[in-house]
Amino acid sequence: MAQGRPRTGSRNALLALLSFGLLLNFVINPSLASTPANKAVASGQKVVVAAPGENVTLMTAKFKTAAPEDAILNVSLECTILTALITNNDNNSATATSTITVWVEIDGKVVPINDVSSPGDHTPGIGNDTDRVVFCNREYSRTVTDTEDPEDGIDQIDDYISTKSSHSFQWLVMNLGSATHTITVKANLVTNTVGQAQATAVVGNRTLIVEPTKLANDASF
Repeated sequence: MAQGRPRTGSRNALLALLSFGLLLNFVINPSLASTPANKAVASGQKVVVAAPGENVTLMTAKFKTAAPEDAILNVSLECTILTALITNNDNNSATATSTITVWVEIDGKVVPINDVSSPGDHTPGIGNDTDRVVFCNREYSRTVTDTEDPEDGIDQIDDYISTKSSHSFQWLVMNLGSATHTITVKANLVTNTVGQAQATAVVGNRTLIVEPTKLANDASF
């Protein structure tokens, strides 16, 4: 005997359950959701990152282009530089240096600061280590000299300096081809000391904003 069609109520319940399951899948796996093309995107982090001497990833974002597109990449972040020096009879000179450099990569390639476009060019420029930008830098050095009676010696000097500030820089990438691109902001935190000294470089709150734009075919910057 032929089976009848399912009742409307049962069919609606099945559709509702299926829709809920699909929505839940997108919530658990956000990568399955589609990324709108040619729309501004943003990424932000609050967790402090500190890794002297290593390249660290600060932020990542996805940017989809439906056709060859230019984009403005604005990176803003807080920098904290800590230095401490001690000078005395046994150590009359000390230096502490901390530097934070930042750069942007798209699909694993460094975005250049200077680039030139020509009509028909659909390939972004590729940068190198010279396209890293110094966001924060502090060098503190001190040398003490005893100009009095040598038997008096040098009184010990011990100080600690902490600074915090916000900085930003804009990169411009041209001729992004039609695809979903991965934009990564990276930093190198370098500290150097001489004598009895300490130096620490830290990155705090930070944001990345990617905004699509259109430049002339022969644009250069």
